[in-house]
Amino acid sequence: MSGIQGVDRRLLEVGWVHGYQGWRLIRHFFLPAALPSFFVGLRSGLGLGWMFVVAAEIMGASKGLGFLLTDGQTTGRPAIIIASILLFALLGKLTDYLLELAGRRILRWQDSYESLERRKAL
Repeated sequence: MSGIQGVDRRLLEVGWVHGYQGWRLIRHFFLPAALPSFFVGLRSGLGLGWMFVVAAEIMGASKGLGFLLTDGQTTGRPAIIIASILLFALLGKLTDYLLELAGRRILRWQDSYESLERRKAL
């Protein structure tokens, strides 16, 4: 929501001047301007989602990595505890990386500091 609210008013005025209204205005102005904020929210929510998965599995699961973590703790097997923590970290990082790649691909039109550095290197 903050991404949509943060769309520059002057950008919308340009759309109105060129006759964009309704869905065309949303598709051509609101959506592209809000997409960077949308991806930041997705990545933040993904991290929070992984934390909730861990908490839910620790509380009452009979299968899964959270159960494995709790089982390793109750049976005194530190190798299982460390392995389950590493698997959670690996899965979290992997999903974050995939979302980052998707964001880079979808937002490749966006001018950023990273694209400026890439152009300088060429």
